Amino acid sequence: MEYTNLIGHLAFGLIAFSFLVKDIMWLRLVSILASAFGMAYNYFIPADPMWIAIGWNGIFIALNVYHIAVIIYEKRPIKMAPKDKELYETLFKDLSPVEYLKISKVAQWRVFKSGETIIRQTHLVPDLILIYNGTVDVAVDGARVAELKDGQFVGEMSFLTEKSATATCIVKHDAECLVWKQKEFKDLLKRNPSLYYTIQSLLSNQLVSYSNKK
Repeated sequence: MEYTNLIGHLAFGLIAFSFLVKDIMWLRLVSILASAFGMAYNYFIPADPMWIAIGWNGIFIALNVYHIAVIIYEKRPIKMAPKDKELYETLFKDLSPVEYLKISKVAQWRVFKSGETIIRQTHLVPDLILIYNGTVDVAVDGARVAELKDGQFVGEMSFLTEKSATATCIVKHDAECLVWKQKEFKDLLKRNPSLYYTIQSLLSNQLVSYSNKK
């Protein structure tokens, strides 16, 4: 009897412990263990096995095993081009390699020449642009207010607010950039909520950093 009670305590104790776990992989592993003890408890303790509880615990285990397989798949090493590898390791490190591959596939590499205007104040902005190397001047009403460099986004405010540009952006030195079409990129992010929040955080952090420098 004490042995079976211990199984019950372990099952519920692991469920309680899972609420303290932040890492999603460990959370799912603890949940699997809790469900396994729950199955044992519901089989041995009652006069007759509680098959409904046992069955549902089995389903929970199967779901967690599936999601663990997805996590392992998404975190597997992926061969990247040198530029993509640098961006992933410096700017997109919060994404899994597979998630970065998803966003890079819907983007295009483009070189903007010195003096080229890539965004005009009060105009709609069709693209979200990430500077890989080069510099871009930001001007409001003709007055230069900032300079954007490697690893910074151009058009991030319009991307977040879906409003016209609040500034004009002119390339100062030739800039090699990664360019996303806003509509296509947003469609991808809507299908992948975790991606959406990570990208939104990156763009918001740049806006906060820019505001603090003003």
